[in-house]
Amino acid sequence: MKSLPWLIVAAALIGSILQAVFFWPHLPDEVASHFNAVGQADGWMSKTAFVAVTLLIQIGLAAMMLGFGWLIKVLPTSMINIPNREYWLADERREQTLGESESLMAWIAAGTAVFMMVIFYLTFDANVGEKKGLNSSASWSCAIVYMVGLLVFCVMRLKKYFRVPE
Repeated sequence: MKSLPWLIVAAALIGSILQAVFFWPHLPDEVASHFNAVGQADGWMSKTAFVAVTLLIQIGLAAMMLGFGWLIKVLPTSMINIPNREYWLADERREQTLGESESLMAWIAAGTAVFMMVIFYLTFDANVGEKKGLNSSASWSCAIVYMVGLLVFCVMRLKKYFRVPE
C-alpha cells in the first residue's frame, strides 16, 4: 500500500508524456495555453513551449511534493508545525508520525499528478479540431473534486493531531 501513491504518480507522468506524444501532430503551431473562467482562450504559446512547460510542471510538482515528504523526515522538530507537536514528535512516536506525513505527501502528489494530467488533456483537446475553447464544466468539475479531496485528506490528518490520547 505504501508504494501505491508512487505508482499512481508514475502512471500519471507516463500518461502525460503519452498524451503529449499523441496530441503533438494534431496541435497547431500556436497553442491556447490559458483560458478564462468560461473556457475562452486568453493566453497563447508555441506548441513546443507548451508541451515542454506542461511536462515540466507535471514532473516538477511531483518531485516537489514527494521531496517534501522526504524532507519532513530530516527536518529538526522545531521546523515541523503540527498541532500538539511535542506529543506527536516525541521519540516514541516520531518515526510513525513522520512516516504518516510522508505518506500523506505521496497521496497528495498522486492526486495532484492525476489532476494535472486531466487538466493538460482538456487543454490539449481544446486545441485540436473545431473546438471553441476549453470544456469549462469538465475542468471546473475536476478542480472541485481535487480541492474537496485535498481538503478532506488534510482535515482528516489534522483531526488526528488535534487529539492527544490519554
